[in-house]
Amino acid sequence: MTRVRVASVALLLLVLWCLASLTGGRGPGLVIYSSVGVAPAIVAAYARETGRPATVLTMPGGMLLARVSAEAHHPRWDAVWFEGDGGAVALDRARLLAHGVVPELDWTPTGRDLQPADRSYEVTGFTLAGVFLSRRDQGHAPRNWRDIMGAARVGMANPALSGPAYPLLAGMLALNGGWPAGQAALRRMVAGGLLVGPSNPSVLVALRVGRIGTAIVQSAAAIALARANPDYVVDIPSPAFVLPAVAAVAADRPAARQQEAASFLRFIMRPDIQSQRMRQPGAERLFWPVTARPAQPDLPDAGGIVLSHPDPDIWGPRQAEVTGWFQQEIMR
Repeated sequence: MTRVRVASVALLLLVLWCLASLTGGRGPGLVIYSSVGVAPAIVAAYARETGRPATVLTMPGGMLLARVSAEAHHPRWDAVWFEGDGGAVALDRARLLAHGVVPELDWTPTGRDLQPADRSYEVTGFTLAGVFLSRRDQGHAPRNWRDIMGAARVGMANPALSGPAYPLLAGMLALNGGWPAGQAALRRMVAGGLLVGPSNPSVLVALRVGRIGTAIVQSAAAIALARANPDYVVDIPSPAFVLPAVAAVAADRPAARQQEAASFLRFIMRPDIQSQRMRQPGAERLFWPVTARPAQPDLPDAGGIVLSHPDPDIWGPRQAEVTGWFQQEIMR
């Protein structure tokens, strides 16, 4: 019950914050909402190069989607950049995203498959929604999805609050029969002592202090920790669920601001800017590009990984229902 109360309070504060902030974002320059950690550095580079003002408001993915939904057809943002194309599909179905503004680029085969047909958003790269991070000295650490579903002391982030966690949950449900059949697999994990934290960093803390034995977290965070501390090992499951990062333009902004936002989308996909992202410290550089250039020198070839992409046209519209169920049944 304590976890339910904490989660309920967190969601209430999120909604109140979103509603209270509707008066913001009316400055003269470009306004970007983002949950991507590298966004402030890239927005600053854009402002320096163009000489035009640009502001980025950073927030967790769940908070970003709630704020954009609350602003609805009176947006205070010009562009968004976050993780999870299911959320982008949900915003597009609410008619909040402009169409036809995404540039045509030299996509990789995976990159082309991830782009939406209506060009309502662009995929700017991808990570993996859930890899397994365990202590190297842990005996019988989970190595595949069958192992993880039956393992004790496993941790993951709350998909109602963490942007990367919802595509992970969608993939796990799809792997176990879809919706609602896959609910049984999550209930088995609860019986084994599943720990749910508000974010990937909180789950990593639980792993480091010994509250859990294995963390299912976003690949960038897991790989960065394992490289910094050899006591931890990363296992990439098969299949691994693709977590696209997406950028989009507000449908209800004036044409001039839409054009400016579209130029920002082109900017972040330039090879030199993607290379700059790959030089960032920590986990921020650990993404797979979706264009032919540049190559990612710091990750294994994605062609050697069995990838699965939870269909955003299916899981995006279901997000409120699925996360609501998770709050009621898994977080109780």
